[in-house]
Amino acid sequence: MHRISQFIALFVFLVAPLPFGSVDLTWVWIWTALLTISLITADLSRLCRADLWILGSTAIILFFTCALAVFQIWPGVGLELANPAWDIARKFAGLTLPDRLSVTASVPWVAFGSCLLFALALVRAYLVATDGDAARSLLKAIAYAGFAYAVYGIAAQLFAPTKLLWRTKEYYLSFATGTFVNRNTAAAFWGCCAVLFLGKLLALSSDTWFAQRSRPRNHSSFTDHPVALGSGLLACLTAVGMTGSRAGVFLTLLALAFLGNLYLMQYRDQLKRYWLVAGTVTVAAAVVFLVIGGMASSRVGTLGMGDPRRLEVYRTSLEMLKGQELFGWGLGNFEAAFPAFRPADLGSQGIWDKAHSTPLEMLVSAGVPLTILVCGLTAFFFGRMIVGSFARRRDNYVPAMGAAVLLLGVLHSSVDFSVQVTGFAVVFAAIVGCGLAQSISTLERPPRQFTFS
Repeated sequence: MHRISQFIALFVFLVAPLPFGSVDLTWVWIWTALLTISLITADLSRLCRADLWILGSTAIILFFTCALAVFQIWPGVGLELANPAWDIARKFAGLTLPDRLSVTASVPWVAFGSCLLFALALVRAYLVATDGDAARSLLKAIAYAGFAYAVYGIAAQLFAPTKLLWRTKEYYLSFATGTFVNRNTAAAFWGCCAVLFLGKLLALSSDTWFAQRSRPRNHSSFTDHPVALGSGLLACLTAVGMTGSRAGVFLTLLALAFLGNLYLMQYRDQLKRYWLVAGTVTVAAAVVFLVIGGMASSRVGTLGMGDPRRLEVYRTSLEMLKGQELFGWGLGNFEAAFPAFRPADLGSQGIWDKAHSTPLEMLVSAGVPLTILVCGLTAFFFGRMIVGSFARRRDNYVPAMGAAVLLLGVLHSSVDFSVQVTGFAVVFAAIVGCGLAQSISTLERPPRQFTFS
């Protein structure tokens, strides 16, 4: 039963990016149902007291999010909290409608489904990764799935640039998007997979770089061979470059540099070798940037690092927050609330259904208190994985990879909406969940009963 449960979770993690990034609401319910089934039948035998800090804090934040969604759509709130849109609807449409805090009657509850799915993916991957072998197998599967998606994205852009799977591609015809509709989300996804390949390569290469501190490692399969891992890294980086995403390219290289330095810091006592390897990694990063960042750097030269229209949306979003600081406009209600505030400087072109900054949109839709809680939890997760990467003796590259992926995803979502795309969010949550579980020492856990393979 436990093996079936884990394979259900693995299926979700690997397939979620496939159906156009799972942007349709139907896929949110499908993946939620599958992960719920997998979680109910999960093996809990390796949980320890230290896990309560991570799983408990996640459950608390999810509970507050659910409570907020219910409160936002609850009919008959006081006039001091009611959204003015309901009074306008009664006056001009002649409808009998109760006052609500949310600008819509049901969207917050629907939007909570995406939050629930994210939490389920993180917790399910966390439970799988309480076993070291299972964590390595899961991360390897995600990495090579990303490699497959990258190969498809490169081939599709070279030979069928007008096709997105079986549909006609409508946007970003000059850029690779893989199975995603949005090229920026595709860049973040492939960047995360590149981090996984580099992390494993660093773990294997340390046998040569720092022989005094390392332990012999056996290449149990071809997928663990440096050639295979290097090919996967190269394919993912090539795909990132072909998206032409400015943030995607720069943040991917930042995450790779962060991972390299975080992992190598454990060998800082071997100073000469450390600086030699760190210098090699820096030169390699510069070369990679020149090779894969051509499209992105040309767009930077043309458009600059900032987007004036997006910056205008950011400014307007902060204005929308005035008077709604405590509870926001309602989860998922940015699209409904923004038109009333849309500045004339944006013109008539473009549909701004998202703020293109997940933290900023969270402020607008959920208010300041919940946003602070979520940001605090994110910072706690990041710090927990950094501490774990130094504290562990074995597999310390796993929490280091989790921290690098978290850094990439959070920074990218601060200037875009990648984590709001289901296909990326599920994979992102799974990698972070693995990193968190492996940030806790194996000595604190009960002996394992079976192995995920």
